[in-house]
Amino acid sequence: MRNDRLRLQDILDAIAIIEQDTPADRGTFDANRAIKSHVLLHVQIIGEAVSRLSQVLRDQNPQVPWKPIARMRNIIAHVYFGIDWDQVWQVARNDIPALKLQVEAIIATLPPEPGDPDR
Repeated sequence: MRNDRLRLQDILDAIAIIEQDTPADRGTFDANRAIKSHVLLHVQIIGEAVSRLSQVLRDQNPQVPWKPIARMRNIIAHVYFGIDWDQVWQVARNDIPALKLQVEAIIATLPPEPGDPDR
């Protein structure tokens, strides 16, 4: 079973892919269906990981917009042809960098894993 630390790492891994693969300009993003789908998939992965975090961790970190993140995952999964690409672009370019900082800060506060030589 995946614990909160692993799910938070899943979020960071998806963020890294979004940051790496999202073009700097909106025109390139809009013109490339493969990039759009790729970014969308990783936004969905983030939402899935968020929805599986423990309620305790989410309650301890109310600064993170957990519910809207999970809600976006549900929209992506169930209303694919109604995707708001403006919103996906805004998430990729504006929300993802802030979420990355928040998740990294949360991970830094977690107790060390047994046998973790780095902590």
